[in-house]
Amino acid sequence: MPTARSCLVLCVLAGSWLVSPATAEDIDFNRDIRPILSDKCYFCHGPDEANQEAGLRLDSRSEAADAIDSGELIDRITSDDPDILMPPPGSKLSLTAKEKTTIQSWIDQGANYAGHWAFELLPQSVAVPPVKNDDWCSETLDRFVLAKLEVGSLQPSSPAAPLRWLRRVSLDLTGLPPTRSEITEFRKEIESNSEQAYASAVDRLLESSSFGEHMAVSWLDAARYADSYGYQSDKLNTQWPYRDWVVDALNQNLPYDKFLTWQLAGDLLENPTREQLVATAFNRIHRLNNEGGAVFEEWRIENAADRVHTFGTAVLGLTMECCRCHDHKYDPIPMRDYYSLSAFFNSIDESGVYDRTAKVPCPSVLLPTPEQQADLDAAKERLSNAQSKYDQAVLAAKKRFAQNKDISGESLSIPDLQLALAFDDDFGDKLKKVYHPSQSDRSWSKMPDLVPVTDSQFARLDLDQANDHLPEAKDSETQKSDVQPSGSKLSPRRALKLDGERGITTEGIEPFDRWLPMSIVVTLRETKRVAERSLIAHHTRGTDCGYNGWDLTIVDGHLESRMYRVWPGNAIGVRTVDPIPVDQWHQITATYDGASKASGLKLWLSGEPLETTVLRDELKKSCNVVVDHGGQFVVGQRFRARGFSGGLIDDIRLYTRELTPPELHFLATGDPIQPTPVYFASAVDPQCRALLAQLTEARKSFVMAEEVMNEIPVMREMDQPRPAHVLARGEYDAPKNQDSLVNRRTLSGIPLPFPGNASLDRLGLAQWVTDPRHPLTSRVAINRLWSNFFASPLVHTPENFGSQGELPTHPELLDWLARDFIDHGWDVKRFCRSVVLSSTYRQDSAATATQLERDPTNRLLARGPAYRLAAEQIRDLALSASGLLNAQSGGPPVSPYQPGEDLWKESNGMSPPYQQSVGKSLYRRSLYSVWKRTAPLPNMMAFDSTTREVCSVKRSRTNTPLQALVLLNDVQFVEASRSLAARLLGESDDHSRITAAFLSLTGREPDATEMSLLVNLLTEERSYYLMNRESAEELVSTGEYKSGDTVDVVELASLTNVCQAILNLDATIWKR
Repeated sequence: MPTARSCLVLCVLAGSWLVSPATAEDIDFNRDIRPILSDKCYFCHGPDEANQEAGLRLDSRSEAADAIDSGELIDRITSDDPDILMPPPGSKLSLTAKEKTTIQSWIDQGANYAGHWAFELLPQSVAVPPVKNDDWCSETLDRFVLAKLEVGSLQPSSPAAPLRWLRRVSLDLTGLPPTRSEITEFRKEIESNSEQAYASAVDRLLESSSFGEHMAVSWLDAARYADSYGYQSDKLNTQWPYRDWVVDALNQNLPYDKFLTWQLAGDLLENPTREQLVATAFNRIHRLNNEGGAVFEEWRIENAADRVHTFGTAVLGLTMECCRCHDHKYDPIPMRDYYSLSAFFNSIDESGVYDRTAKVPCPSVLLPTPEQQADLDAAKERLSNAQSKYDQAVLAAKKRFAQNKDISGESLSIPDLQLALAFDDDFGDKLKKVYHPSQSDRSWSKMPDLVPVTDSQFARLDLDQANDHLPEAKDSETQKSDVQPSGSKLSPRRALKLDGERGITTEGIEPFDRWLPMSIVVTLRETKRVAERSLIAHHTRGTDCGYNGWDLTIVDGHLESRMYRVWPGNAIGVRTVDPIPVDQWHQITATYDGASKASGLKLWLSGEPLETTVLRDELKKSCNVVVDHGGQFVVGQRFRARGFSGGLIDDIRLYTRELTPPELHFLATGDPIQPTPVYFASAVDPQCRALLAQLTEARKSFVMAEEVMNEIPVMREMDQPRPAHVLARGEYDAPKNQDSLVNRRTLSGIPLPFPGNASLDRLGLAQWVTDPRHPLTSRVAINRLWSNFFASPLVHTPENFGSQGELPTHPELLDWLARDFIDHGWDVKRFCRSVVLSSTYRQDSAATATQLERDPTNRLLARGPAYRLAAEQIRDLALSASGLLNAQSGGPPVSPYQPGEDLWKESNGMSPPYQQSVGKSLYRRSLYSVWKRTAPLPNMMAFDSTTREVCSVKRSRTNTPLQALVLLNDVQFVEASRSLAARLLGESDDHSRITAAFLSLTGREPDATEMSLLVNLLTEERSYYLMNRESAEELVSTGEYKSGDTVDVVELASLTNVCQAILNLDATIWKR
């Protein structure tokens, strides 16, 4: 195919120039040209440097100058030659005749470029346009709307009827319809002081707690908040405190810049509050995986990518996903910018996955209730007292030892031995009931081999002692006394030979937890140097699903001892500075003092202490969370992890105490114990030993006080930022080198530098994004808030303010609102108040023929908003009007009615059964309904709610037969209609009942035609149920709500159907 420039001469000779019409209007690049180039040209000639055909770039005037000035551009778009034509026929794109003429006119007028409107810094001020009908304007924003209408020779609509406006504003500010008492009160105020009545109603609604509950829904869509993790298992989580924080922040009118800052970097603020930490869950409530074999690094990268996507869409209004693999094809966002931005989000201490227990992924924060905090404080005080008493007893014991040293070394022993494993005997049938293959649920698993030990210099474990300290047999019929070694102390010494796949598992050992002191002594030989290998673990889950318990591992020869609830962020761990020598027998000892600090973990080699470095040093809650399998003492292997391949293990001892140096020396050499004050206090003195038991119990009580607390994942920066690289094709395992390394940086295409005095972290990013000059943040926020009140936002593509997005219908209005928003402290409630009291908003929504012809979708705002309510609003409206609504705020999610047997189990066999709530919990607002990503509530999905698997800033509005079927048959809506009918049975006559029902659901009285139809319907239903009483009884028994034993079943069923009919009307489920 000829290149652009090789065909230039041919094109000039044979080309046909388009002649611009003499009356052509001024061409605006952003309005008229950029959309054409973006749609038809940028894919091959846009910002993506790797995909610029023929070296031609059309998004930059300097780059495109030659093609424009030479005439090549116009020649190619008007050519008849398919080898020359742009766009080429193979692209399936083509320019219309109008588009070609527009480009020709633009070139004739000088081919001026302009920066993309959304990337231009927000102006410091925006001129308010003059209007002819100044009296119409109630708010400044009205002048922008009216100015555009006057240019288009359109007239604004007359104001909506007061009750229509009241219902509209009630639904828009609280998500609930006005009650009949509120309607009555508003009517009285209208009669006495019309304008003040509007303002008073708005102020009342803004102060209602329902304001935050309603406004939170759109932000939770953007934040992809859900009550489950998503993906295959989709287990439930405990992220609801974040949802409650959003509601509270909106009700308290937290300024939007702080609303963003707390979510992006609340943990980096000085002395952050608990609320500021909870806010950072915004970047942790994405989907998480726990599939078998999950690679930690892969999913950690996926988590960071989700954060970039959410930040880009929710805050900046940009599409960032494609930049993960290549330069953006339409916007000036290079691939390196994507990973530089990603670097702000990838330095938290996370594994990338979660496990099958109820543990919360780290980092996290505990959220105690006042009562729980009091219990914790009391437990902390008891622990402090117990520690003080023990410390004093140890000092006293040491003094007694110094005064009386005549303790015979020969009579001294090492108490507190719980387990002793020697492998000198064969694994006979009886012994197999104590030792099990590590994968004991697989009958074909074989025990590891036993090999002779001929060159170990370490003291041999006494077989009689080993027999006395075998673990409990798995079945109760086999007692320890039944398991006698076949040999004697002179039997051949043998070791367990491990291949990395097989190991042994014992039963009957209490799982280690953070309050329990212990010592593990193991004689081993590493015959070959390998990467990470598991030596011993006492845990309750495999490594690929999160960590839980204690383990001893060897990593390239370095020993690691760790106690953890969730690795890496909720754990203590140490690693030896130097590797142990390979292919030699060693006696390794890991001791732990039970104090929940990394300093309490020590490692010893042949009785001598090893220098260690701290890996992690923070523990919360218990380290023993039992799941469906695990919890045994495992040697040489671990579920879905690398075992001690090529390793030999001679013997193992477990003590329920932190051993002292004299004891460790004895175990390594066999020499008599040389008593010391530390040994005496730990192993001999009865008072110290008794107080240690009390201290251990106090530590357990403290941990148990934490265990009952709610917990939520949050952001917490690592001490050192994790290196960030450009990843080819977005793959986690892409090659990394100095060329791929990137530093933290904001988007180069946005002409706003990073704050000079800001730290290069998420807090600095938050300062950058909330800079009053930022071109996107306030525009995106205002656009989203505007869409809460009108059928369409000012920018119809809220997810894309880039070149592929739509232009704002009222660009000056958008900029003025954004600047006014900032100048008045990013005040969300002030913005809402100004919108709902504006003349633009108060217009009637009925469309004239002229309006429908010239502006069918009301983009010019010549009439009031009219559209179907959101899913949550429809359900909440029904509950509110029926009197069933439970106004309780906050707390864990509830489980409303669900069709079918159990949709959770049907959609995912790994899900727990759906547990329907009972009592008043069934009638909480939809905001509090459980949101399971792979099985969202069907009645919400029918009305276009999102799954919240990813960030979403725009919902569809469909109109389907299924929606009517839901309103007529879903238990929640049938029950609501029944409850409303029961409340109205006390009215005097049919007309009164129907009027009250209509007013409750639609906010107005029925007109004559509507009343006639509904009276006839009631009469027909009454006749039917008189003849079919069983059907009436079946209908009025729908749902958990009890109507009472004395109710007239026929009358209730008849009126229920009338209420259902009203509930199905557009007047009910539409906002007008």
